[in-house]
Amino acid sequence: MAKQPTMDEIMHFGKKKLDYGKITRICLEIGMFIAAFAFLFPAFLTLLNSFKSDAEIALNPLAWPQNFNFSNYIQAWKEINFPLVVGNTFVITALSTAGIILVSSMAAYILVRTRNKFSWALYFLFVFNMVVPFQTVMIPLNVTASNLNLKNVLGIIPIYIGLGCPLAVFMYHGFIKSIPVQIEESAAIDGASLITIFFRLVFPLLGPIHATVAILDVLWIWNDFLLPLIILPSRSTLQLAQHIFFGMYRQQFSLAMASLVLSASPVVIFYLLLQKYIIKGVAAGAVKG
Repeated sequence: MAKQPTMDEIMHFGKKKLDYGKITRICLEIGMFIAAFAFLFPAFLTLLNSFKSDAEIALNPLAWPQNFNFSNYIQAWKEINFPLVVGNTFVITALSTAGIILVSSMAAYILVRTRNKFSWALYFLFVFNMVVPFQTVMIPLNVTASNLNLKNVLGIIPIYIGLGCPLAVFMYHGFIKSIPVQIEESAAIDGASLITIFFRLVFPLLGPIHATVAILDVLWIWNDFLLPLIILPSRSTLQLAQHIFFGMYRQQFSLAMASLVLSASPVVIFYLLLQKYIIKGVAAGAVKG
């Protein structure tokens, strides 16, 4: 007959399991701290070097500044014409993000409520475009933009909307499926049109996805370099203007670091204000339905 464990043995075994769980949690926390430090260190280094001269950066980029030189920010502001380029970047980012939210939410709503093979085929076409690398369409896109006279600040906006819609439609599609259709049917019985139902009932319910799409697209469009490089004239946006500090014979790292801090500050503030919606919106769009 098998020997029954005593109460002391059971308590000892449970304590060992508790200790193993605590050790695992501590190890995970240490690992996450190291990972966070690795991701934040380049940003800290950029901020630190923005107060140095080029000679100090070349001598030791990891050293603390001998004197905090705020003139780098003033000079960088003037050389890249910061008010103009930040205005162009803001217009492109704001209008493109608004267009993506509007077009994608409307498209996803129709795809969800229209249950036939064509709507599913169109939905999977959107999903397929998520995995198409931008480099494969870069040259045809440049030729098309030239033929349609879209190579300007306002012309690049519909291009961003087209590139940003696939991911946004995917996220909206998953969330809209969780909205009870009975609400819309009741409004339709009362005489509401399809446009009224969408903008008065459905669109306000998509708040978490709106915030998530806005954050993701603002971070992407504001920091994008490749598409403006092939579409816009030089020095039209913040990212293109900063390229002047890296010439063939001279690289002005001090001014480049200062301009990077200036350009990143608005979008970092925007991200910090709305970061709580990212996980909520992604989880809602991917799981619900």
